[in-house]
Amino acid sequence: MTEPRIIPRPDHPISRKDVDRDTVNVLYKLKDHGHEAYLVGGAVRDLLMGRRPKDFDVATDARPNELRRLFRNSRVVGRRFKLVHVFFGPKNVEVATLRSAVEPKDDPDDLYIDDDNQYGDLESDAFRRDFTINALFYDIRDFAVIDHVGGLEDLEARRVRTIGDPMVRFGEDPVRMLRAVKFAARFGFTVEDATDRAISARAPEILKASRFRVTEEVFRILSQANRETGLRLLQRYGLLQALFPEWLQTIGDEGLEQVCEYFRAVDQAAEEERYFPLEILCAGLFVPLLGQVDLERDQYNRACARLTEEIRSLGLRMDLPKRLINAVVELLRGQLYLLFFHHLHKRVRRFVESPWFDPTWHVHQLAFGRMPELEAVQAVWAGARAHLRRPVSGTVPAPDRRDVFSFRGKTGGGRHEGRQRGFGRDQDPPEDDAPWEEDPLLAGTTDSSDPAET
Repeated sequence: MTEPRIIPRPDHPISRKDVDRDTVNVLYKLKDHGHEAYLVGGAVRDLLMGRRPKDFDVATDARPNELRRLFRNSRVVGRRFKLVHVFFGPKNVEVATLRSAVEPKDDPDDLYIDDDNQYGDLESDAFRRDFTINALFYDIRDFAVIDHVGGLEDLEARRVRTIGDPMVRFGEDPVRMLRAVKFAARFGFTVEDATDRAISARAPEILKASRFRVTEEVFRILSQANRETGLRLLQRYGLLQALFPEWLQTIGDEGLEQVCEYFRAVDQAAEEERYFPLEILCAGLFVPLLGQVDLERDQYNRACARLTEEIRSLGLRMDLPKRLINAVVELLRGQLYLLFFHHLHKRVRRFVESPWFDPTWHVHQLAFGRMPELEAVQAVWAGARAHLRRPVSGTVPAPDRRDVFSFRGKTGGGRHEGRQRGFGRDQDPPEDDAPWEEDPLLAGTTDSSDPAET
């Protein structure tokens, strides 16, 4: 048994006033009933870094059935390991019983763990977590920070390091490789040498992981700070090549650079506190497909049909929900509309008045806003939009935290209370189970010339 590093309250910056009030109430109720109670994981890490945590999670020695008796406003969730959600209106506080680490399998070629449902104590729970910076505990009894794994040292050194042998830990759960990239990109941390080598070595094994979890982690990388860095790390480690080979082959090296430039522009907008919904972020992955259109020779409908088929084919192979793919199709067809019809005044006026224009225009600015050869086209659309007496929509007030698979439902819900606002003036893309169909805002265009406007 190792002696933990304990940082008393006067020597660390975490204050109860920085912790969600309902979470504090849960911690105190557990303590008052004789249980251990800790704030754990990312919340402790973020508070030590002076950041506002997205979630506040609790760990305790109380078992799920004890928690259910203690908190009437709760329910048990989870299959592999039962957790308890304590509800406070639309919000919930997640409470987990302390777990123990599972011994790795004897087979070095198959370390994947699909059953880690074993209870434990504080030390064993720390060592079963993925990275040292995520294995810190804040004890509500004396307000000390407890570190069993060297997480404080790694946090000070701005370093991502696995707990234990990284080759073993990534074999147990390949999604941890994506999480390492996520944390390194989000915080601007370096990846410790052994962890770095293990990701490169085990990258192909990401295909063993649940596609739901993989896609969720990839989109968390795309919806957090430093998205461009995250993409480049995914490429460097070979994770993009393993996950999306058809997409990479289709867009090529030049296209990947264009995607990175798109997300660099998204990062710059976020620094100005301008945020975009997942639909607009996802559109950036397919912007390089527009390079295949020849404005001099192509006809709008044929170009749209070709683009639509390619996005849908690649999107389904990337395991993206159909509703999200549909939104991307409309946003990129909108780019063609901007290019083909900027000289037709009635079409310009109709499109800028449609709910899809503002999100389409955001995509255009992110992808092509710095191209001098498009300045004349952009001036037409910007001038037409300026005549409307309403604010520009298509953005969201904070980083979009919706789970990408919430798009499989009917409303595109997720972690937000209510529907995410700002996209298409609250117009949702077609339902996930709806047949592929033409967008009525852009349908009816049969030629790049319009007899009514010649």
